[in-house]
Amino acid sequence: MKADLKKKLKALSMKEILGYAIHSEDVASTYYWTLAKVFEPNGLVKAKFMALSNDEKLHKEALLALHKSQFGSAKYVIPEGLPPFESVVDVKTVDSFIEALETGMQNERNAHDIYMFLAETNPKNSKLFRYLAATEMGHYESIKAEYNFFSEEAKDDPKVGKTKLSAVYATPLFLPQGLLK
Repeated sequence: MKADLKKKLKALSMKEILGYAIHSEDVASTYYWTLAKVFEPNGLVKAKFMALSNDEKLHKEALLALHKSQFGSAKYVIPEGLPPFESVVDVKTVDSFIEALETGMQNERNAHDIYMFLAETNPKNSKLFRYLAATEMGHYESIKAEYNFFSEEAKDDPKVGKTKLSAVYATPLFLPQGLLK
């Protein structure tokens, strides 16, 4: 974990950190749902991002239940000054999709680090936080695999990166010959 993030987390209460985590899971779910919609006719890619979106929803529900049990309410506060989360993504080209994947990987690393911090500082709920941290690293690896695939495609054929994503991948199946003619 980056030292500045750890310092910021240490200055917050458990209620504030949980609020941040709940909010981040909500934003991540929307982010991945948006990426899935880019691939609407392509079930292969869409399913992966829908699964990520669903995982993040489930994480949010678990954290809301914890918040309610500890603080008597599901109403949470989002503290200021922590790493931002991307909730809006405008993916049109393969290159812009690759950038969105980079953002997703960074968000997953941040989530992992925050859950590990919570696991270390909250022994009572350590199991939950360690599980969430492990899941976030799984998300990171899954997104990294997508990133590697699409980056290689763009590297192998420079035209691909500048091409509209829908012309290359947003079809029921990947096109056997590459770009539409």
